[in-house]
Amino acid sequence: MDFSKLKKLYPEAMLSKKPFIKGNTFRISYKNQWIHIPTEHISHREMNILNLLKEEAQTDSFPISQSEWFHFLDGSLEHPPTTDIPVRLIQMVLEKINTDFAYSTWVDAVGHIFESVLDVFFVSEDTCLIIQKHTSKALKQKELFGMLKTLEDDFSIRANAYIGQFWESDPHLKTIFREERHIFQEEYRHLDYRMNSLSDVALRYFTKDAVSHSTLMLSLKTSIEKQPEWKELIFALWENQGNVTVAAKQLFIHRNTLQYRMDRYYDSTGLSLKNMNDLLLSFLIIS
Repeated sequence: MDFSKLKKLYPEAMLSKKPFIKGNTFRISYKNQWIHIPTEHISHREMNILNLLKEEAQTDSFPISQSEWFHFLDGSLEHPPTTDIPVRLIQMVLEKINTDFAYSTWVDAVGHIFESVLDVFFVSEDTCLIIQKHTSKALKQKELFGMLKTLEDDFSIRANAYIGQFWESDPHLKTIFREERHIFQEEYRHLDYRMNSLSDVALRYFTKDAVSHSTLMLSLKTSIEKQPEWKELIFALWENQGNVTVAAKQLFIHRNTLQYRMDRYYDSTGLSLKNMNDLLLSFLIIS
């Protein structure tokens, strides 16, 4: 396939290093990048032809799903599969996949380990999506991490996961899922934990542009980065909700040593890590 020829047919087509971008697009991998064509410029007949082209062009290393949920998220279907129960999207990016990795076996294992799964499929060689319905026994993040760890051990890989919110299956679902995919794609490389939810990524994602374009914030960041231990100090206090004793244990230092570093931080930046607003601001600056 030649992108330049496709571009003549669809002038709106674009290349991206990311599989998910904002907007409803038909997506196909191309030379370690992704071709995106806005679906509003594709007729129903053309969509069928492009899907055939996609099946021929995509690598055989991972199975191409033909499920309704796959085509809904891919943009081929306008409406989600019928369900009266709220659903959520769980995303996984797999690392250390070798040539012996069994995609079909992984899909079957996920379906058995995770409860109330409606669908499991890959959208790229390393990205797996799970559609899960809500039940009265919906598992929490800690329990889900235990399941993820089991899969990692069984398949000798490492995974980063995003646990989405439960949403009603309404006209907004595709837009919401698309935004969740974009958020995780942007943020997972910057996360400290391998199992994350919206609350874990929202602060950085929705504030990073404002921080990066602020001379004031960048000046504070420069001041903070002059002392290497301050970054880990801020992270430890943030992770432990400002609890000095627990943060000191996490850093393997005495509580008084931590207090001393906090005082030095205040003298240099004017921000008190004892104050939750100052701690939040410090966290946003270095995230």
